[in-house]
Amino acid sequence: MSTLSDKLNKMVINDSEIGNYFEERDTSEHTKIRRAKDYSHEVMDYFTEDVQGGRPLPFTKFDNLFKIRNHEVSIVTGFSGHGKSAWLNFVILQFLREHKCLIGSFEMQPRATLGRMLQQTNNSSPTQVAIDNFLHDVNDNLFLYDSEGETSPEKVLSVIYYAKEKLGVEVFVIDSLTKVGINSDDYNKQKEFINKLCVCARDIGIHIFLVAHSRKTMSENNQPNKFDVMGSSDITNLCDNVISVFRNKSKEKDLVDMSEKTDEEIQKVMNSYDCFVEITKQRHGVGWEGTVGLYFDPKTFRYKESRFGTI
Repeated sequence: MSTLSDKLNKMVINDSEIGNYFEERDTSEHTKIRRAKDYSHEVMDYFTEDVQGGRPLPFTKFDNLFKIRNHEVSIVTGFSGHGKSAWLNFVILQFLREHKCLIGSFEMQPRATLGRMLQQTNNSSPTQVAIDNFLHDVNDNLFLYDSEGETSPEKVLSVIYYAKEKLGVEVFVIDSLTKVGINSDDYNKQKEFINKLCVCARDIGIHIFLVAHSRKTMSENNQPNKFDVMGSSDITNLCDNVISVFRNKSKEKDLVDMSEKTDEEIQKVMNSYDCFVEITKQRHGVGWEGTVGLYFDPKTFRYKESRFGTI
């Protein structure tokens, strides 16, 4: 018959038991502890890849300021109808010259995505021959995820790992967060998904673009920032970069009625930018944050650095 003292001894966990437990337990975590000098080559990689490396955007205004690096997640945000998907497709179109990319667009059919990209080659009314030539040119480097029915975070992550490990894809686009099967008010699932995207990008060396809408504000004439991204604050807290695309609707309004403007005023309106791309967060690289103005051709959906330029 056990005594009260025996029963208490079974209930109490003392320091010696804890010590023995951890001595016997083998989680292999100790293998992850390294001396500082073991990181010599990795520190050099930090300067050559993280600070100075990456893929340049197809606009010289961003040179030495912001690049697209492996192991990172970029949020592309903006108001609905302000061209964030069109801008991102144009960027991907330029990347296809040297890199394999996969677009998972859950807001546009693959034929619309490809059609838009073909227009962005400066061909607004392509023939069947032009269509076939374009598809032949991008066939080796462009993949599209055509989801059947409703998708989910688990499916999207599976596609990303498959695309990298089986197809060699380097850049992945998810368009958009509202279409991956997470309720807009489920902040915990949003956080979990973004965190898994960041772990995925870091571990397998891929760059992930995630399109996320901006919440409605008092006026869409004011450019949204990282604090206006719809959903959990963890979306922008966890990601590496935030890119805001803003359409200059004030200029569009001025262009409707130019009859009462002077020649000087008309020229000023014409010279003003059609859209603005703002880097509102850059965790790595040179850390630059700022805004770049661009021009836009509505017939071809092309973005240009000058009014009369081709790109």
